[in-house]
Amino acid sequence: MPPDEPDSHTQESETVAAPGARGHLCAAAMVALATAAGAFAGGHLAPPDLVALYLLAIGAAAALFGRGPSLLAAALSVLAYDFFFVPPYFTLAVSEARHLLTFATMFAAGLAISGLTLRVRRQEHEARSRERRTAALYALARDLGTATDREQSALVAARHAADVFGGGAAVLLPGADGFPSRRAQAGAALDLSGAGGEAARWAFEHGRATGLGTQTVPDAPVVCVPLRSGLGMETLAVLAVAPACGAPPSVEQGRFLETFARQAALALERARLAGEAQAASLRARTEETRSSVLSAVSHDLRTPLAAITGAATALRDGTVADSERTGLLEMICEEAERLERLVRNLLDMTRLESGALTVRREWVPVEEIVGAALARLEARLAGRPVRTELPPDLPLLHADPVLLGQAVLNLVENAAKHTPPGTAIDIRAFARSDGTVLEVADRGPGLAPGTHERVFEKFFRGEPAATRGAGLGLAVCRGIVEAHAGAVVALDREGGGALFRVTLPHAGEAPGVPDEAEEAT
Repeated sequence: MPPDEPDSHTQESETVAAPGARGHLCAAAMVALATAAGAFAGGHLAPPDLVALYLLAIGAAAALFGRGPSLLAAALSVLAYDFFFVPPYFTLAVSEARHLLTFATMFAAGLAISGLTLRVRRQEHEARSRERRTAALYALARDLGTATDREQSALVAARHAADVFGGGAAVLLPGADGFPSRRAQAGAALDLSGAGGEAARWAFEHGRATGLGTQTVPDAPVVCVPLRSGLGMETLAVLAVAPACGAPPSVEQGRFLETFARQAALALERARLAGEAQAASLRARTEETRSSVLSAVSHDLRTPLAAITGAATALRDGTVADSERTGLLEMICEEAERLERLVRNLLDMTRLESGALTVRREWVPVEEIVGAALARLEARLAGRPVRTELPPDLPLLHADPVLLGQAVLNLVENAAKHTPPGTAIDIRAFARSDGTVLEVADRGPGLAPGTHERVFEKFFRGEPAATRGAGLGLAVCRGIVEAHAGAVVALDREGGGALFRVTLPHAGEAPGVPDEAEEAT
């Protein structure tokens, strides 16, 4: 975008009225050319035609060179017409009074043409200036609309200000001390030390433009405009601009700078409000999660604790027979494991939502992850057949074995929880072009219609009366899989039952295992 030019009426008039000697010489040459054309035509042109030639020269001089050359062309046209085409020829004497009216009309017409031409030129300049300002504001609004935070909005505003005013520009955001210090700069370097820094600080504190071209800190090399909120109650930042010519901005440029600053201020305020809305939404979600956790797990926490407390009290008081002691001890162990699983899922869900989950990747075989998960669920899967199909040529996974094992454990435990005792669970893995696929399938009642995506939501249980749990296992599983850049989906198994499919992308070439000869070397 080209720099915005001075476009006030006064400056445009002065520019048009002071074209220099070249414009006056060209205007005289146009009159001479019109005179030569009239002389060459000889008696073939009537006096009105000759006057039209001179009016054409006057209009061309006004259109090309401005008021001064056009006035010179009008005067020279009258003199040339009198000298060459009005008897007595080659003198300025006038034999007939009617020619004086022709001269006056001709000069007045030349002035009128000059004025109208200048007005058209001025309107053209104003239209072009408005077009440049509109294009600049449109480009600014368009780019500010894509900015996502205050720093990015400040950088966009600084870049457009540098392009429009042809020099350097910077947006100063308040720092930790509340005063403008953080800088988003574009274009030429700005001197914001000394008077420049003082001007920026004064503009931020008082909310008024200061610096170059103003009555406050006029010796500053920059003009500083405060970027105020929509209600004008707070200064969000300061826009500092150093014009390319080093001269104070014109009145029109000052107005445009204020409009430019208002657009930038609206973007900064929108970014701030968006951040505050996001923080408020996060707090609301946190409160909602806290309430959901309390309501969802209060019963699941109290039940195993009550069972453990009751069994331990009975054992302590010695009120149970020796034949019942083993059963109570087994119940204590089962309820403690259930409580441990619930607390573990709650902690994992908290880490996932807070972004504190750290994935420590290493190359690990699929069968090792599946085997570790099944070993931890050995007591839970007692009396239930588990069939595995893990080809030996499966590629290694570049994953966190602890987290991924937890995800597989949750899938297998979910299958055991929602199927009748003795129902088989099938675990299968295979390689595809897009990654390694791990499936956990069962022959239970399957998924209810419309719940294939909802089963991964927090605290969703499907059939609360049929199973115990807080509804966090599958949500934790999805979070862990997505942390590995993978995906997990719930499907209906052909022939009845549910199937959960985990897809983990390939992570490059796994390191080779050195053979015995290399190890000996």
